Amino acid sequence: MAEEEEKKEDIEDIKEKEKKQLRSVLFMIGFLVVLFLGIFFLMNASKQFNYKGVDFEVMREGRLILYRTDLPVKITDGVTGQVINTDYNIFFRTDPRKLENVPFDGKINIKRDMIMNFTENFNCDGYGVIAIANMMNLFDLLKISAVKNDSLGCNTQSKYTFLRLQAGNETGIDQVHTNCYDLTINNCEILEVTERYLLELLVKINEDTK
Repeated sequence: MAEEEEKKEDIEDIKEKEKKQLRSVLFMIGFLVVLFLGIFFLMNASKQFNYKGVDFEVMREGRLILYRTDLPVKITDGVTGQVINTDYNIFFRTDPRKLENVPFDGKINIKRDMIMNFTENFNCDGYGVIAIANMMNLFDLLKISAVKNDSLGCNTQSKYTFLRLQAGNETGIDQVHTNCYDLTINNCEILEVTERYLLELLVKINEDTK
């Protein structure tokens, strides 16, 4: 009888140990699942952010880091003539959160006509071409008729938006009149100053559509 009692106790001890081991394994699995989900959501959250109401997503193209936002637009089907609502991707080279380092003295006012004035060659290792192309693409989407005209200046009657791109000692944007802006570029920071203007333009559009 004593031996049977001892066997029963041994069996109970083994079962208890197995239960403890199972609980430990389940706890570890649960911990790893929570840790994995936490890292997953943290990584996704770090890829997306909001700047003054405008949503951005961080994207990598090889070594290049881009910041994408979407602009709702309407396009007309060339075959059916049907108007289609879609989103157009806009890419920034500079982190929009860091563009606050580019001073912007004024506020955005939007006109359907725009004059761009710059007589200097802002090639800047090809970034000048990218900067101007990005601006023109967004203006086209917004139905803003933008043309380069170096003979026109700021119109005090606000008939059009006037952008003057000029070299200077400090990169920044100054609103010199109601619809006139000086975009000053130092050390070839043409992407930074143009993207700063486009960013404020998107913020203004977002505010106006609320």
